[in-house]
Amino acid sequence: MGVVDDFKGASIFCKVAFILLLIATLFTCISYTTTDWVYNDLGAAPLHWGLWRICGETEVPVTGCESIDGWANDWYGVVQAFVTFGFFGILVSFFLVVLYIFVGKCQKNGEVAIAVAIICIATGVFYLIGIIIFGAKVNDKWVEDAATDYKFGYLFTLSIIAFLLEIVAGVLMIMEGKGGGGGEGGTKPSA
Repeated sequence: MGVVDDFKGASIFCKVAFILLLIATLFTCISYTTTDWVYNDLGAAPLHWGLWRICGETEVPVTGCESIDGWANDWYGVVQAFVTFGFFGILVSFFLVVLYIFVGKCQKNGEVAIAVAIICIATGVFYLIGIIIFGAKVNDKWVEDAATDYKFGYLFTLSIIAFLLEIVAGVLMIMEGKGGGGGEGGTKPSA
């Protein structure tokens, strides 16, 4: 069978999980690597904070971006760690769903589906913890005043969407693995 036939042969739960994880992968790759989790848009030098750097809107390389990898700020390191677990969880889950749909030895194997579900839900919880800590601490650290106006950026929103898509995909893969979507409920593939 070809790739199209393999995809057509997958259950609706698996197809939807595949699409959700594809979108989550795209969103998490963008939000993980770029800078706009929070920003200030007032003042002489607007800044954008990501997980790994702070960037200004100037084009001068010296003042353009500053790395915050290894920043001596405990809560920021915790956010980086938890979001990293969520990031890798989405990538691994997407890879396993691709195997589940397109590789003969993994097709309709309920154990693979349940593994995807466990990874999605477990790392989704880590992702959520990182998002919550970031949201709570930003409000504590970057209090709005007359000189600055800090706002959550679109990448923070993309991270929330990626987390939600990951959790929904995990639930769909539980239903798939239990046999509700055409999976064989944990049976091993034939040799």
